[in-house]
Amino acid sequence: MLPVTFYISGHPDDALFFRGEQLFTDLHSGGVSTVQIVASAGDAGRVDEWWQAREAACVEAMLGTLSPGDPVSTQVMVNDHPLQRYARPGWACYFLRLPDGNNRDDVEGFDSTDHLTMGKLQAESIPSLPTVDGSTTYTEWSDLVDTLRSIITREGGATPHPWVNTSDPDRGLNPRDHRDHYAVADAVAAFAEADGLNRVWWVSYGVGNKPDNLAGYALDIKWFLVRLYGWALDDLMATPPNEEEWRMWGAKTYFRIESA
Repeated sequence: MLPVTFYISGHPDDALFFRGEQLFTDLHSGGVSTVQIVASAGDAGRVDEWWQAREAACVEAMLGTLSPGDPVSTQVMVNDHPLQRYARPGWACYFLRLPDGNNRDDVEGFDSTDHLTMGKLQAESIPSLPTVDGSTTYTEWSDLVDTLRSIITREGGATPHPWVNTSDPDRGLNPRDHRDHYAVADAVAAFAEADGLNRVWWVSYGVGNKPDNLAGYALDIKWFLVRLYGWALDDLMATPPNEEEWRMWGAKTYFRIESA
């Protein structure tokens, strides 16, 4: 079995924007399998085909950079939850399709999903959290944590100390981040050390206040990965690549490493 590296994110484009240069590199490293796990549907409260398009665009970014062709799309059971899995040789993507937590300081969640969020499940202020497509319901925070953990066990196989990339749970080092990013980071932090995972904690929205530190080839491959996602969204939803987000985050990568 190939050694596996993981990217666990709140939304379909997070790994592209905040670790895209490394994701591209891992996808093109022989003898490595790369697995993305996306917790939130990133629906933004919309009731059109927005979250489905974002999911498809994330898959297209993986396909376009590595393995053109139709992915194998299956529903797999993990921790008693049906999850959507897409795969081609060398990579796989899992989508949990949980409601978007919203990024407004004064509002958590959206009307369309009854303001149910991962953060509220973590805080035990709601009894359960259904997915946006109604495919399953997480009955408590530990249920979600155990599901993420089980995906890593399922895909990691015999890989000793696999690398896991996700948002930094440290609010001081990773300030002003999206509440979904923090929820996913906290979930991973709950088991990562005990399970002997090598951790790469990336800074998300906080990189907007940091100087550019990517250039040359590293910047080019990140740009290409993000653009594949953006071009797919444009094709599916007539939404061109987000130039403002690229200006804020594109030429930057900040992270810290905790070894197993």
